[in-house]
Amino acid sequence: MTGLCLGETEDILLNRKEASTELLRMGIRRSPATLAKIFSTRSDGPPCMHLGRTPYYPRQKLHDWARSQLTALRSSSSQPRRSGGWTAPGHGEEARP
Repeated sequence: MTGLCLGETEDILLNRKEASTELLRMGIRRSPATLAKIFSTRSDGPPCMHLGRTPYYPRQKLHDWARSQLTALRSSSSQPRRSGGWTAPGHGEEARP
């Protein structure tokens, strides 16, 4: 992954294709075209910044967004959607049920 890194303390920035690949590594299939559509038509997509016309997604923010989109396990569509409460591995917290 090439990614753009602005400095030692900055997160790696991924273009749409790289962001799509990163999400796939997490088990989430979102094409670059879908990420573009989410950005243009909705307000709940992954946060990005632009360099000219090219969007870049900070990798950690992309991971945070993906976790925030996952719901808790449900066995029926009649059960309400609740936040999954997923946390990053290695941060000392377990995923909440």
